[in-house]
Amino acid sequence: MCTHWRMVNLRKNKKWMSFTIAIIPLTVTVSGCSFLPKEEKVIAPPLVEPAEVSYDIAEVKKGEIMNRITGTATFIAKRQEGLFYEEQGGRLEKILVAEGDTVKKGQKLVELDSGDVEFEIQKMEIELEKAELKLDQLKAQSADKYTISIAELDKESIALQLTQLRNRFTSSQLVSPINGVVTYVTDVKSGSVVEPFQSLVEIADTSNLQLMYSAISAAAIQDVKVGMNVTVTIDDNEVQGKVAQTPETVPEKVAEQDPDLYERSLLIDLTETPEGVEMGSTAEMEIIMERKKDTLVIPINGLRTSGGRNYVQVLVNQTKREKDVEVGIISDTEVEIVKGLEEGEKVILK
Repeated sequence: MCTHWRMVNLRKNKKWMSFTIAIIPLTVTVSGCSFLPKEEKVIAPPLVEPAEVSYDIAEVKKGEIMNRITGTATFIAKRQEGLFYEEQGGRLEKILVAEGDTVKKGQKLVELDSGDVEFEIQKMEIELEKAELKLDQLKAQSADKYTISIAELDKESIALQLTQLRNRFTSSQLVSPINGVVTYVTDVKSGSVVEPFQSLVEIADTSNLQLMYSAISAAAIQDVKVGMNVTVTIDDNEVQGKVAQTPETVPEKVAEQDPDLYERSLLIDLTETPEGVEMGSTAEMEIIMERKKDTLVIPINGLRTSGGRNYVQVLVNQTKREKDVEVGIISDTEVEIVKGLEEGEKVILK
């Protein structure tokens, strides 16, 4: 009896445990969401307005434009002579001048070692005088024509030898071809060998000056022509002049002396040379090659090019547009617009 009661109670307990186990997951499932954090509301990102595009612009205006060259020019002698030996050189005897010396035309400046040529000349002068006396004697004695003819030939032969010696002596010397100032003397020492065409001394005629302007490159002066007017400013005083020489008109022999210099240089003659100006003095010069007034102009950085096409970008109602243009005069800072734009339009700069 007791055993039966225990079995009944055990079966009742098992049923209760099974019910309890089944209820627990359901309870956790129903109430589990209360253990998790609450989800936050999603906030929409703020609206970002696009940044306003700004441009550097310039208005198309009417004005004056010119294509000109300005720079600093230096006074040089209009005539300068370089002295050198042409046919043959020799051993240098002495140089008789120094830089800055004033010389006269015909003055001896350089001597080569001529050996005993001077002595030979003196001897030959005596021989010539003796031949002349002998000839005179024969004529006075009424010598026959053959004897007189031989004496005349002897005299002529001696005269030819004397001329040859004198030419040899003269060729060993260099003399100044002009009145002027010595601007260069070689540093070759006495006793050293001098080669043919080696420059030894240079003379400048300082009484007749002109201006030389040297550009950075030949392209910078390619449009300059001989005869163009030049305005020269010296100590706040304006003097007028004209272009006397361009790279295209440089004499070939002159250009060979310094090709790099002469292919980018201009020579300018003044109507008058101000007092106090000397070789090496400087002056400001201006050459106006083209000029136009009351014409449409824009800054040069407003012009754009592509494959031979000239165009600009203009701003219309905050919208960028392209326009083809025809250009005229171009200066360092501005461009003339011949066709394609109207006054007041706004050009976008680069």
